[in-house]
Amino acid sequence: MAEEKKNKSTVPSEVKTNAILTWLFAPITSLIWMNDNNEFLKYHAKQSLSWSIVAIAGHFIFFVLGTVLTVIFIGVFCYLLGLIWLALDVVVRVMGLVKANNGEKWEVPVVGNLIK
Repeated sequence: MAEEKKNKSTVPSEVKTNAILTWLFAPITSLIWMNDNNEFLKYHAKQSLSWSIVAIAGHFIFFVLGTVLTVIFIGVFCYLLGLIWLALDVVVRVMGLVKANNGEKWEVPVVGNLIK
């Protein structure tokens, strides 16, 4: 526990700010800081980029699926699934943002190892 608090305090505030920006403005800022020398920033950039790839794919799938089902069956429920996906996207980004602000490394569940 003391070792964890020690790691939190060793992350400079400018690095934390850049890590927060990777979660707010991904994937653009993630690609900018992916090759940075700071391991903490690089880690959050990779996690943010991997989540962004999955999130964009999910948004696209739910949009297309909702549109097709609406034309065929009046598929309002698929749009509701899209809203649930949007809420999940926001929750994951906020969790990553909070962990970056606290100086902690956080791996996104299921897709965290997408980018090495």
